[in-house]
Amino acid sequence: MEFEFILDGVPRTIRLENRDRTVVFRDGEAVFEAEVRQVTANEILFFFGGRVARVYLARDGDRTLVAVAGRTFVVTKPLSGRAAWPDGEAEIREGSVRVKAPMPGRVIKLCVREEDEVRRNQTLVIVEAMKMENEIQSPVDGIVKKVHVGLGDFVDSEKPLIEIEVRK
Repeated sequence: MEFEFILDGVPRTIRLENRDRTVVFRDGEAVFEAEVRQVTANEILFFFGGRVARVYLARDGDRTLVAVAGRTFVVTKPLSGRAAWPDGEAEIREGSVRVKAPMPGRVIKLCVREEDEVRRNQTLVIVEAMKMENEIQSPVDGIVKKVHVGLGDFVDSEKPLIEIEVRK
């Protein structure tokens, strides 16, 4: 089976292949094989290489929030004619990107200031939600135009955290 989706603002395609009690994941040239066990409707265990990864899933409208190893990822289905940034994660406005939290939480660390140069996938803010620290990363290269939150602020998935002027 082949799946197309957007992971943290980046279009991805993976192939899944079932083999007895294991699943083989193919992402381009990368191959990952694991035994998969569903614990509850929202919790899955992956067994691979003598290790176990516990993954939590939460639906939020057309998005799925995936929490694993202290990080949260946003997964959406690609829609034709839609920008690569799904609602609630980042949005483009007049040459800048407004980065939002994937879920409500409290800002526990600000990693950038206004006028800082940032690169794609650089951590901007760390938001604590459901007793997990979520690194909110930049979807683009650019310059921090505006920091909309402060340390200790409570945020929801609709409030912009950081605004980045896209570098061309």
